[in-house]
Amino acid sequence: MLTKSNKIAAECLQAALVAVTQAEDELGRLDAVAGDGDHGAGMVRGFQAAVTSIADIPTGELLVNAGLYFADAAGGSSGALVGMFIQTLGRNLHGERISTIQVHEALVAGLVVMCKLGRTRPGDKTMIDTLDPFIRAFGEVAGRATVAQAWAYALPAAEEGMKATAEMVSKRGRSALLKDKSLGHLDPGAVSAYYVLSAASAVLQQNYR
Repeated sequence: MLTKSNKIAAECLQAALVAVTQAEDELGRLDAVAGDGDHGAGMVRGFQAAVTSIADIPTGELLVNAGLYFADAAGGSSGALVGMFIQTLGRNLHGERISTIQVHEALVAGLVVMCKLGRTRPGDKTMIDTLDPFIRAFGEVAGRATVAQAWAYALPAAEEGMKATAEMVSKRGRSALLKDKSLGHLDPGAVSAYYVLSAASAVLQQNYR
């Protein structure tokens, strides 16, 4: 039987699958501006595989496995980046009483790995532009809030970061070839990251009442 932290991690993965499935067409349209329009489909495949990997094992191991399954199924650069982010979270979350500070440290570690792997940084018009402000805001209250409270507090920063990508010129991936033509379009990775964070927030609010 899954313990509480395992249960929450599993439910977050399941909620993320629902969110990206509902947004699959939207994400595909955004990706079609510069790519082949498969970002939504890739995220759905990734989270479908991640959900199938859920097992009654420690939370960290559950997330490491989920990240491996995600990367293998999603494919492409986004699949590798998101998969590694999930794996890194798992490698940095230990025990069944996981504190808000532990979660923040795991998020920071995941972001660092993602930036190195993708050779990107905030402002390059990628999912980093959603994750970086979210993690910074989360850290502002990590020492005095529950995970659910910190997550909810940080979510507006993630939304602002996502929306800001419309005013950025893409510097990574295929969309970088568009240069100024990428202006006015949200980055699909930034949008999918926000949907996943939002889905996880709903799960956390239900479990930390």
